[in-house]
Parts: sequence; C-alpha cells; structure tokens
Amino acid sequence: INAEYGGKHMKAAAFRNIQPNQKVNHFPGTFEIGRKDKLWKNLNKAQIKHSKKEYDFIPLTFCLPSEWKTFKRYWDESGHKQKWIIKPPASARGIGIKVIHKLNQIPRKRSIIIQRYLASPYLINGRKFDLRIYVYVSSYDPLTIYMYDNGLVRFASSKYSHSSKSLSNRYVHLTNYSVNKYNDQYIKNEDEAGTESHKWALKALWKYLQVAGVDVENIKARIKDIVIK
Repeated sequence: INAEYGGKHMKAAAFRNIQPNQKVNHFPGTFEIGRKDKLWKNLNKAQIKHSKKEYDFIPLTFCLPSEWKTFKRYWDESGHKQKWIIKPPASARGIGIKVIHKLNQIPRKRSIIIQRYLASPYLINGRKFDLRIYVYVSSYDPLTIYMYDNGLVRFASSKYSHSSKSLSNRYVHLTNYSVNKYNDQYIKNEDEAGTESHKWALKALWKYLQVAGVDVENIKARIKDIVIK
C-alpha cells in the first residue's frame, strides 16, 4: 500500500509502521489543534511561553467544568456584564453553539468551551462574517506551509444586533453555512466575483475592502502570522 486515507486520526502504532514509500493525510497529534479545548490549552501554553501580546488573536477562554472556579471568579468580578459564547469542544457546523449572558444558561456537567463574545465585530452590510482560509502544511521540519490565495467568506444571513433579545437568533450571531442555509433570507452565491450573497470568494472580499480604504495587505500579513504560529 503506497497511500492510506484516514477519516479518523491514526493511532501511534500505525504511524510507527509507516514505510518510507507510504503517505498519510494526517500528521501525528493534529487533534491537538483540531479540538477546540485542546487548541485553547496549546494556545494558552504559547501565551505563557511567548507572552499574551504575541497570541492576542483569541478571546478570553475557559474549559468547563475543569476551570469553573477560575471562570466563576472572573464572572463575579466583571464577566456578568458581558456576553459569552458556548461551544462543544469537538463539534462542527454550528451544532451546540449558543450566545449567552446569564450564569444559569451555562451547562455545569458536560464539557464545553466558553469564550468572551466579541460584541462589537466588524460588519459588512450590517452582518457578521468569517473567513475560511485554506492552508496546507507539508512538513514540520523544516516547517513548510502553503496558503491558497483564495478562500470563502461566510456571512450571517440576518443583520447583527447588540440586543440581548437577539442572542437566541442563530442567523444573527452564527456564520456557519450549515445554519444559515435554512434562513428564508439566505442568498446563494451565483457569481465568484459577486458581493450580494451570503457567501463570497475571499478575493471578492479583498477588492471590497480595498475600495472601502482598508489596508488589505496588512490584514493578509497578520493572517499569515497567525497561520505560522
């Protein structure tokens, strides 16, 4: 066998038995950045080692219930005045994600990630959006990274609101296509260069921001910096 495709992560024993002519589609231990809880723990270690300033691209995060006491202390001091977002540690497609502002909305027994919600995001046409960046790491030693020059921009299908009454509206606060495609207001993308739908090509976003006077090259440089870290 010259190649093996794994939908799940391979066990250590399987990696040890790989021959020089064989290839796999995962590096050992990639689940350490693939799960939200493990990603945070590794980023937290990096913050401690290299300073929070170097790793300031992630909001304040807690793993519950293991960090409940630390989180509760922060909540009592100032957290109760803020909004928080709850995420399952190993899920996708927006499943289980909620934005909350009350302590009794937080599950106490099951494992979750809770992060301080970015309540004043940068909006386009009044809507939240995220970027899907495609990165291929072919080697860790030496570190070799390829980043595709295009990608996806995913929009929430309803306009953003600061109101606490909107927190249960997933079309307002989540950008996942798996969520927003069920909104009657969702607009499909029929043009790769178009900026009227709720899913754009990344190149279309760069052009849009340039026209708006945004320093696009600085954003690209900051994204590359995060990818490397």
